[in-house]
Amino acid sequence: MSAARNRAVQVPGYRPETPSRSSVPLTLPRILDAAERIADAEGLEGLSMRRLGKELGVGATTLYWHVRNKDELLDLLVDRMIGEILGELRPVEGWRAEMSDAARAVRRVLLRHRGIATIMGSRPTFGPNAIIALEWMVGRLRDAGFDALSAALAANAITNWASGNAVFESRDPLGPGATDEEREALTQAIVDRFESLPPAEFPNVRAMLPLINSLSADEQFDRGLNWLLDGLERELERQRA
Repeated sequence: MSAARNRAVQVPGYRPETPSRSSVPLTLPRILDAAERIADAEGLEGLSMRRLGKELGVGATTLYWHVRNKDELLDLLVDRMIGEILGELRPVEGWRAEMSDAARAVRRVLLRHRGIATIMGSRPTFGPNAIIALEWMVGRLRDAGFDALSAALAANAITNWASGNAVFESRDPLGPGATDEEREALTQAIVDRFESLPPAEFPNVRAMLPLINSLSADEQFDRGLNWLLDGLERELERQRA
């Protein structure tokens, strides 16, 4: 009798639900952690709801209890990345040092998350962290003496410079799995293309590549950022006068 009681009852057409591979409760932060890992390792093309469910050990439909669709997932990832930028801001003295630090933090975090960075500018960024960041930037510029319009335009210009550079640097024509040899071959092919241009027709373009390559990516970024801040400094002096 006891053996019969312990034997599993077989009901035609019924299969008990397979337990989740993970005993950790599924939460939104856990979903975003996994989505970030996939995007960082495989790029956005590797991130799908099915792939995310597999990473977490749940069915894709389970994810929709926490995020409505992939578009919302991407919006959450972008706002989370902006929160990471806010967390890297340091206490520095003066509006110019603050804006420089913010611009470098934007570039640093976006390059850390190259897969997610590529969607910056392609989707509206009105999440809570984005609004907090904008309020901080505009507020610091207004405190420095910029009028309301100049502060708003300056905040946009600095953000666009930093994020635009980072997005351009993040774009990888070879994909995340490329080898060092493949990357060196691509670089050499670009150099060869520039050097093959007729000198009489394209003297400036031919000269451009070695000049740019003489500077590191960090030096190129900082030089452009300083030109931008120099212009803003002159505008602030004009307003004060």
